[in-house]
Amino acid sequence: MTNDLHSRGVQTRIAVACLIGNFLEYFEFALYGFFAVAIGSTFFPSDSSTASLLKSLAVFGVAFLLRPVGGVIFGIIGDHTGRRAALSISIVVMGLATALIGLLPGYVTIGIAAPILLVVLRCVQGVAVGGEWGASSAFLIETAKPNRRGIRGSLPSTGAALGLVFGSLLALIFTLGFSAEVLANWGWRIPFLFAAPLSLLGLFIRRRLEDTPVFLELQKDEDRPRPRVRDAFRRDQAKAIGVTFCFSWICGVGLYYLGTYVVNFLSSTAGVGKTESIILTCIGLIIYACLCPVAGRISDRIGRRKTILFGCAGHTILGIPLFMLLGTGSVAPVLIALVVYAIFQAPINANTSLILVEMFPASTRLTGGSVGFNLGVGAPSGFGPLIGASLVTATGLKFAPGFFLAGVALICGVILYFLLPETAGRDLLSEHDATKDVPASRGKAAVATNDEAAAVPTASSSFSTAG
Repeated sequence: MTNDLHSRGVQTRIAVACLIGNFLEYFEFALYGFFAVAIGSTFFPSDSSTASLLKSLAVFGVAFLLRPVGGVIFGIIGDHTGRRAALSISIVVMGLATALIGLLPGYVTIGIAAPILLVVLRCVQGVAVGGEWGASSAFLIETAKPNRRGIRGSLPSTGAALGLVFGSLLALIFTLGFSAEVLANWGWRIPFLFAAPLSLLGLFIRRRLEDTPVFLELQKDEDRPRPRVRDAFRRDQAKAIGVTFCFSWICGVGLYYLGTYVVNFLSSTAGVGKTESIILTCIGLIIYACLCPVAGRISDRIGRRKTILFGCAGHTILGIPLFMLLGTGSVAPVLIALVVYAIFQAPINANTSLILVEMFPASTRLTGGSVGFNLGVGAPSGFGPLIGASLVTATGLKFAPGFFLAGVALICGVILYFLLPETAGRDLLSEHDATKDVPASRGKAAVATNDEAAAVPTASSSFSTAG
C-alpha cells in the first residue's frame, strides 16, 4: 500500500470528484420537480394548467425509463475502458443536457419541436444518470481501505441528499425573489444553467485522477473475462440481478419519498405552508445526509446484511405511523417523523453502493450490476410519489402513502433476508459467484476496527494522482 492512495489529500480529491456527479444528478432532480408547473406551461401550453403539469411530469418520468439503458452503456465503458472514463463522460453529458433544458426555446417560439427536444434531453439525462451512481460507487470503494469501505460507499447517498437540499433551497430563493410571471417566463431557467460549470468542475477534478487499483490490476490480467453487453442478461446472473433490484427498489422509493414527495405531502395534504414544507424537508435531508456515513461505518463493523435489513424492518413497522405524524402538519411531530425516517433510510442507501460493488465480480462489476440497480431505482421507484398521492386520493387517508412504503420495505426485506449474501470483506479483485457469502474469516477481517485487520489489494501500488 502506498501512502499516496490513502493520504487525506488524495482521498478528499476522490471523494469530491465522485460526489459532485451525484450532487448534480439530484440537484437537477429537485429543480425539475420544483419548477414542473413553469416547465409545463412553457413546453406544453394548454387551457388546463393541470394538463400542462401532468405532461411535464410525464416527461420527467422518461429519464427513469432510460436509466437501465444508461447503466448498461456506462457499465461497459466502466468495465472495459475504466471507471474514470465512465465518470468523466457521464458528468459532462448530464451537465450539458441539464443546461440545455435551461436554454431550450418554448412552444410559443419553435412549436412542437420544443416538447420533442425536451423529451430528447430528458432521455439523455436518464442515460447519463444510469451510469453515474455505479461508476462513482466503484471508484470510491475500490480506492478505499478494506475496513473503511462503508464510509466511502455511503458518500454517493450523502451527495444525492445535498443535491436535493441545494436544488430545493435555490428554487425557493428564486421563487421568493421573482414574481410569479417572471419566474414562469424565464426565471426558472437560471438554476438549470448552473449545471454547466458544475459539470466542468467535476470533469476537471475527475481527469486529474488515475483509475482505481482494481481496474489497473484487471488490465494486467489477460485471462480475465472481458465485459460484454450480454453479461448483464446472462441466465446465471438472474438471481444476483433480482437481489440488486430489491435493495435498489427500497433505496429508490425511500429516497424519492423523502426528497420529492414529503414536501408536496406536507403542503398539499398536511396543510403546511410551501416555504415551511421545503425548510422542514431540507432539515430531514440534512439529517439523513449526516447519518449516511454513520450507517456506512456501522456496516463496516456488523456487516451489510444486518444494516440494510434493519432499515427495511424500520420502514415496514413504522412506515404508516410516520405518515400519521407527518399528516398532523405540526412542526414537532413532523420533525420527529423525518428524523426517524432518516434513521431507517440511511442504512439502506448507504449500503446500496457497497453491496452493488462488492457483490459482483471485478471484471464485469459495472456491467453485471447495472440492470438490476437501474431497474430498481428507475420506474418502480420513480413513480412512488405518484402512487403515494394516488393512495391519498383513493382512500381519503392522510397516512395512505405509508402503505406503499411499508409494503415495498416488507417485500424487499423478506427477499433480501433469504437471498442477500454478506459481502463485507470480499476481495474486490476476485471472480466469484455474486450470490454467495464471503468466507467467514474474511468477513471478520472486514469488520475489525484497526487498519491491520485487512490487506489492501496489491494493485494499489500502481495508483497515484495525475497532473
